[in-house]
Parts: sequence; C-alpha cells; structure tokens
Amino acid sequence: MYLLRITAGLAGALLLAACGTGPADVPGSTATISEFSSDVPYVAPSTAPTFIARGNAMPVGAETSPPFGFVGFCQRHPSDCVGSSTRPATLALTDNRWNQLQQINRQVNKSVAPVEDADLYNTPEWWAYPSASGGDCEDYVLLKRRLLMERGWPADSLLISVVKEPSGAGHAVLLVVTAEGEYVLDNKTRHIRLWQETPYTWVKRQSRHHPYVWVRTGDGRGGKSAALDEHDLMAPISEPIETLRPALLS
Repeated sequence: MYLLRITAGLAGALLLAACGTGPADVPGSTATISEFSSDVPYVAPSTAPTFIARGNAMPVGAETSPPFGFVGFCQRHPSDCVGSSTRPATLALTDNRWNQLQQINRQVNKSVAPVEDADLYNTPEWWAYPSASGGDCEDYVLLKRRLLMERGWPADSLLISVVKEPSGAGHAVLLVVTAEGEYVLDNKTRHIRLWQETPYTWVKRQSRHHPYVWVRTGDGRGGKSAALDEHDLMAPISEPIETLRPALLS
C-alpha cells in the first residue's frame, strides 16, 4: 500500500512537471511573497472512488494522494494548509466578487513570467509563490488563492486542481466554488469560465473540507473543447476582459 501511495504521488508530480510554461499572455514578473518552513504530516489516500455530482458541481470521489509538490509547499507554508470545514460555505457570485476574480486573474497572469521549475529551481517539481523570476502553473494558482483569501474569500471555496490538457500535458488551475457554479482561474487565459466549459480532463483537486486533503474528480472533462483555442492562449492580457459576470445558472 505504501508503494502504491508513493507511485500515485510520483505520477502526480510527473503529470505537472512541465505545466503552465507555454504561451503566456504577458511576461515579466513583479510578484513576490516571503517563505518560511515547518513540517506537515502526510495524509493517506483512501480507497477507490464513488463519484458524486450535485447539480452543476464537479463530480468528486474518494480521497487520493496530494501532489508531491503540494506536500513540500505545505511543509514550507503550514498556515496555508490548515483549517477544516464540516459545512463549507457557498458564496453568491455578486458583481463585486466577479470583479475581484477578474482583477486577480488578470493581475497575476500579467505580473508573473512563465518559467518551468527545472529552469528556476533545478528540480522537476517545486510548488512555491512566484519569485521575481516568475513561476509555473501551480505558482500562479497559489498566488491567486492567497490574494483572494486576503480579500475575504474562504479557503474552502478556492480549490487547487490538477487537470490534463488535450495534449496530455499536466496543468494546475484554481477552481472557485460559488452558488452560481464552479469557475476556473487559469494562467493560460484571461477568460474565467465554468469548469464544464474548459477543454481539460479533471484529475483531482483539494477537498472543500480540508485544504491538505485531495479528492479524485472522476472522468469528467469540459463540455466545450474549443473553450481555449490557440488564439485565446496567445491573446494579450491587455485586451478588454469580460467585465460582466455570466448569466446566473437556472
């Protein structure tokens, strides 16, 4: 069993090894956050999943191993990996909150240069807040999550998620849970869309009940494979963004 856990974690690390360093909207980094170190215990995954979907929510299954890079991040940033919610709050997506999502997504995408961990840290996978030199996909996610929490968003609504791109490459995005749907903040695009409207295959994400626990996300993939086409990935972040939140789901 221990070997299986190690294998699963290693697979997750390899999946993300080259994430988020493709065509970026605007290079050039100005984002920095200090680091510190501590220890966090390992949380064992459980058995095979039974996927549950509620309305427009993403189907989730049993606990699984967190990515190796995330474990290391929690050792260095324990305060970002604690807390639990037996009844996670689901926020209404007000105009003000939608504008906050747009602002943070645009700000981080524009200010952080895409750089692979192998080039920045000389290791294939290292989760950290972006440095002055930039960061890769999970680094964007961590910073967006931190900035939204500073604006009052609860941690149980901001879920780090691992996906596969259509090419099979690993990637990380931030899933924002609201009463009107679950939206994706992505360093590859200025647009914020519902998870069903992305071209990704969803692999696993943080549990809403504890930030250190991860759950499987079924075999669900986005329903609109053209949501992020090549033109969209290459579009400058300085172009006009969507200022109005999408129509509420019925």
